[in-house]
Amino acid sequence: MYFIRGDMITGGKRYRDKVIGISNGMITSVGDEAPIGGDVYHTNGIICPGFVDIHIHGLSGHDFMDGSGAFGEIADRLPDLGVTSFLATSRTCETHDLRAFLQHAHDFRKKTSTGARLFGVHIEGPWISPAYPGAQNKDLIRKLSSKDISDVISPFSDIISKITLAPEEIEDRSLMKDLSETGIHLSAGHTQASIEEIGLAIKQGLSQVTHTFNAMSPVHHRTPGTSAAALLYEELACEIITDGHHVHPGMIELLYKVKGKEKMLLVSDCTGYNNLKDGEYSFRGKELVKSGDKVTLKNGALAGSAITLDKGIKYVVENCGIPLEDAVYMASEAPLHAIGKGRRKGRIEVGYDADLVVLENDLSVAATIVMGEPWGQVPWLHARRNDH
Repeated sequence: MYFIRGDMITGGKRYRDKVIGISNGMITSVGDEAPIGGDVYHTNGIICPGFVDIHIHGLSGHDFMDGSGAFGEIADRLPDLGVTSFLATSRTCETHDLRAFLQHAHDFRKKTSTGARLFGVHIEGPWISPAYPGAQNKDLIRKLSSKDISDVISPFSDIISKITLAPEEIEDRSLMKDLSETGIHLSAGHTQASIEEIGLAIKQGLSQVTHTFNAMSPVHHRTPGTSAAALLYEELACEIITDGHHVHPGMIELLYKVKGKEKMLLVSDCTGYNNLKDGEYSFRGKELVKSGDKVTLKNGALAGSAITLDKGIKYVVENCGIPLEDAVYMASEAPLHAIGKGRRKGRIEVGYDADLVVLENDLSVAATIVMGEPWGQVPWLHARRNDH
């Protein structure tokens, strides 16, 4: 058992000078003092729940669809960025490649691994609209069919947490209800659905919107689309990419004012190009241009992001008028509730897993603790002991 002392954020609130007890991978106490003789480590930073990225394709040159080895590489890099749990996200591809991705995820989760914890996968494509492909391969996009469910989804239903789809691109809308009843969370993305079609899809189990405002029918005063539905329907939890390129800061602030911290989900949508220098590249069949935190195809279309979740939190605090307490909530507790995983993670409370991140005053990541284990070199963990 050991204790960490410092300011703390949890549940959207900040608490001054708290002592957090950690033992056997869990939070065992939260209070004002530690027992005499306990090892107490002090930090001048802000202790927060570990971040959860439910839409991430890759990191630092690795992509989850590269093969089984990529899962471990990415999982071991995420804690450096404050991320302690994640959903591995796919992209539009051939059926055999999607099945291979699902098998690799299934095998990886069964292993004893280090780093951030894999909750499951997020399938993004091929069941999307060719009208809004984004950087996805338009030639491989198709309607969701009962055959897809029997051949691809059902054999891996235990590992699939979330599916992004276009509600209007389904052979039979009742298939959505079938999927949602298995516990898979359905999200509208890459879609030209009208506000009415989204309303009907909600009745069939739709509960989320993927990278809100991007790759979807827009807000229009006479023909409102999916973007408008995201704002209108209280039931929908909304992902948002906060890199300053995908969405104007004013629209991010609007989404926050409408949805609140409970229904706004910060995601990175990182495509693994975060570590590249500016320039032109050819990767995985795509011609890309990297400029700062922005990645596009040669035609200028955005190709995912090059930020990580910690940078997304910093951006909304500094540019969108969002308090840090709410930004942390939207990157930890809110995404967990959206995928049904908020019972033991996402809060600094007794009985919860000891997944923690310490932020510096400039909101950079000072340290990360995954299931009670400090990740990497954490100098302050050895600085002051037995000092209350």
